[in-house]
Order: sequence, then C-alpha cells, then structure tokens
Amino acid sequence: MSPLSVTVQGVVLLLVLVIECHADTTRYNVSFDELHRCKQHNAINGYNYRAFFKLHELDHHNPANADLIVDLLVYVLAARDGHILLSEQNKTAPTALEIVLGGGGNTFSQIRFGQKGSPLRTKASAGLLSPIDPLPVRVRINTEGQVRVYAGNLTGEPFMETMMPKKNASELRYVSFTTWGTALAKWFYDCPLPANSTNGTALIDGNELEQEFDGKQRLLDHLLGVPRWIDPPVNFSGVQISQMYIQGFVYDQTTNLVELSGAMGLSWKDPRYRWNASDFDNTTVVGDVCHLIWTPSFQSASLFTGTFSLCYLSNEGTVIVEMDEFSWANFCTLSDSYRWPYDTNACHLQLLTASHERHVPMHLAIRSVQFDPEYEQSEWSVKTIGKHEYEQTVTPYGQQPMLQLHIEMMRKSDIHSVSIYPSYFVANLLISISFLSDGRSRLLLNSLGLIVLLNTFLSLSVIVPRAGVPKIYLFFEWSLVFYTISSIFFAIELWLKRTRTNIPPGSWIGRVISFPALRFALAMDQRSNYNTLEHKNVRWDEVTCILNRIMMLVVVIVFAIGFSKP
Repeated sequence: MSPLSVTVQGVVLLLVLVIECHADTTRYNVSFDELHRCKQHNAINGYNYRAFFKLHELDHHNPANADLIVDLLVYVLAARDGHILLSEQNKTAPTALEIVLGGGGNTFSQIRFGQKGSPLRTKASAGLLSPIDPLPVRVRINTEGQVRVYAGNLTGEPFMETMMPKKNASELRYVSFTTWGTALAKWFYDCPLPANSTNGTALIDGNELEQEFDGKQRLLDHLLGVPRWIDPPVNFSGVQISQMYIQGFVYDQTTNLVELSGAMGLSWKDPRYRWNASDFDNTTVVGDVCHLIWTPSFQSASLFTGTFSLCYLSNEGTVIVEMDEFSWANFCTLSDSYRWPYDTNACHLQLLTASHERHVPMHLAIRSVQFDPEYEQSEWSVKTIGKHEYEQTVTPYGQQPMLQLHIEMMRKSDIHSVSIYPSYFVANLLISISFLSDGRSRLLLNSLGLIVLLNTFLSLSVIVPRAGVPKIYLFFEWSLVFYTISSIFFAIELWLKRTRTNIPPGSWIGRVISFPALRFALAMDQRSNYNTLEHKNVRWDEVTCILNRIMMLVVVIVFAIGFSKP
C-alpha cells in the first residue's frame, strides 16, 4: 500500500470520527445513522415549493393509528426559516397546511392555513433551528383535523397544536419543503421512527430524541410561561435613558422638521421577572428576551421610531435594552431671520410612551449627549441640548409624563458669508466711488456696481429664508437706492454743465456753496478766481457736486453698518 493511500484512509477515518463525535453531542441526540436512513432534499434559498412528494408513496409513511391521516417524521438542518407544506395537489393551494419552523430570524414558529395564509397557531421559539444540529420534527394530523407538531421532544407535549378550520385533512396527499430568503435548509424526509435498542421495533420511548436543557434554556422556558404584560409594574419608577449617541442631525427649514437619529441605551426595573439564580445553574443574566418581557412603546404623537435590538435581563429584575437605530423628529418653525446668515433657532423634541393603565415616565440619566463628529447633515449645527422632564402634562392622550429635549442650534454661516459679503463689499465700493467720478468713468463704475449687486441680489433671493427679512437683504435694497440716486445726479449734472447757468452771488445757496470750510471738507476744487463771496460766480452744477459728496458719505456709513454682523 502506498503512503498516499494510507494518508487518504487516515483522513477519511478522522472525518468519520469527527462526524460521529459531533452527532453524539447534538442537543437532540440525533445520530448519523438515523439521518442515513432518510431521503434528503436541499431547499435552496428562496421561498418556492419546487418538489412535491406523495405521502402514500413514502416508504415510512404508514400511520399505525386508523384515525391518523398524516404521521410524518423529518429532520431539518437550517439556521432559520424551515417551511413544510401539506397540500392536496402537487402545487400550492388555498386549502394547504403550512408549518413554519424558526421563522423571523429563528425567533418564532407557526401553523398556517394555506401558503402564507392566516396563522392558526404561533409560538415563540428562539434558537429552535441550527445549521449543525438536526432538529427532529414529527407532524401528526387526524381525521378530525387536529394538528400536532412535535419538535425536539417527540414523546412529550406537542410543540404546537391546533385545529384545521375545515375537516379536510383527508385531502392532504402531498408534502413539500422550502426555506426563505437566502437561507439554506437541508431536509431529511421519509424517515423511519427511531428504533428501540432492545427489540429493534420502531417505537419511541422518549430517550432517543429527548432534548437536553441547560440552565439558560430552562430559564427561557420559564420566561415563556410568564404572562406578556401590557403595563409596567406597580409603582414603576420609570425608564432611564442611560446613553444617547447622536449620529445624525437634520433641520429642514422648508418643511420645519427637525430630526435626531442615532443609538440609545435604556434600562428599568421590573421585579416581575426576578428569579433565583441557583435554580437555573447560577444563571444571572440572559439576553435576547425582547419578545418575552414588557417593553415600553412610543406614542405616534412623539414622532419617535426605533426598535429594541437587544434586551438583557438580570436575576434582580433589571432590564437593559439597546436600540441600535432610532429616529426622533418634531415640527419646529423658523424664527425671525433678521440675523441671517448668523441666526439661531430653538426646537423641542417630545417623547411620550404609551401604556394601558399606568404611566410610563422617561428620564434622561446622562448629563451630556455624545455626538458623532460628522453627524450634522444640514446647514444647521447643534449648539446645546438641554432636558426637561414633566411629571404630568396635557397630551392628546390625556395627562401623561413627558420627556422634552431643548435643542439650541445655529446656522453654519461660513458658506453664505463667503459668497455674499464680498459681493456686497465690491458693489458698494464701486457705487461709492462713482459719486466722485465724472463722465464715462462714473457711468462705468455705477454700471459695474449694479451688475454685481443684481447678481448677488438674485442669488440671495433663492437661499434666504422666507421667515422674516434678513438685515443683509435690507441693505442690498438700500444699495439699489443709492445706485438710482447716483444715476439721477449724473443725469442732472450733465444737463447743468451743458446749460452753464450761474447762481446769483448774493443768494443764500451761493453763499453756502462758496463757503471755504465746506468746500475743503468735501474736497472740492475752488473754481472761482475771486477772493470775496460778493464777486464769485458759482454754477448750478456745483450743487450736484456737493450733493454727490454728501451721498458718498451716506453710502459709506450705510455700507459699514450693513457689513457688520447683526
């Protein structure tokens, strides 16, 4: 024998030993030999019953009891979602009977009348299926329409039991198997009943397929027996929000909707679920019990949505809940935007929890809320978050305790100030200088200022909030007024220069215009060759020159006020 053959035989022997050792340590004590006696059908991902098998043609489907129509034993290997369909034809029908094992991500099982039909019986069954431990399932249906499904323990009480709505069990002639979504299920069907080791008969004495329960499993079964409460316990102290991590913040000023999203941790005391740890192999904490215990539900008026992803329960009755993703929204009107784009706003988020007969107060037990550095998803950023807890407040559901968060936020002004204020500066500078210029230079400067001003003004009209009129918007309007005044003065000055009319020397307006201190303060040239006011000839175009200087000072003052932050 070659070394290669010895090596291959050794690997095969090792694999057989591993398989047999694993088979001897399964929860349901199912051996490889029992699976070898069955036929195998692999249900590929997708909810589709493809293969139908006639019950009366199966080798091991011979009900010993005359009252039984169906007595089927199968084994299933799947991580979740094992589906059995019993129908009258080799296709799906409305009178079929569907059995779901480990549905909803291996959390519940169900008996339905018809494919995807109305449920006849539903039972919580967390962790029922396993991809490595074969689950024995026995389906027994009698002539009266009574359906019994045994899973794991085939000799005790049925795992699920119900009655068919019609006595048509005799019409069930075919069986088919499938799964759901991307799950893969291996079905072993047409299996003989496990043989009794003493005489080889196909009788079940309860030892072959009896499930072995540890302390944690016995505790879960104990919690299954506890009633599903619809109210918190008596003298309930409330739900504590122990942590809150904000991963998203959005404020839409067009819809007036503010929204926080992120993760949250909650805890509360519920003495109804206490247990003695020594009775359950010193188990002090059990997880994945959200479907077994009372949890608060949030009222629709709060605009709060979120599901409890993981629930932990301690033997002292402390419940710790993790919420991986929540969304908390409310309507918040935008205040007067006079200070835009440096404006602020205050919003409130309200949280109400529903109950049947008792109040469910909520408390924020943390001093500060944690933020993701990239959490802001709008042009607003959170400044501060405060809390306020009302003992009793008026709600659409009557007097209820309420948790309210106060959010102070401010607009991110960088992008607006960079795009608007430089244009405002350039436009007003050009218009201001135009008051000092003459001729075509003045016309050019005034026109350039108008173009820059109108372009920015139109852009501003699109992005500015509709609530109130911002200060910068008002000063843009004043800039348009100054442009108009500059254009009017320019036209008047051209007409006066063409007429070359003089002001009488003795008139008061002539004396004011010729006053040396005024002309020096306004940087005007002395246009007369006379040294006395009585002999000066002052033209009317110098009146518009003085007015131009005065308007330039007004423009500079208004521009400086408008350029500063409100």
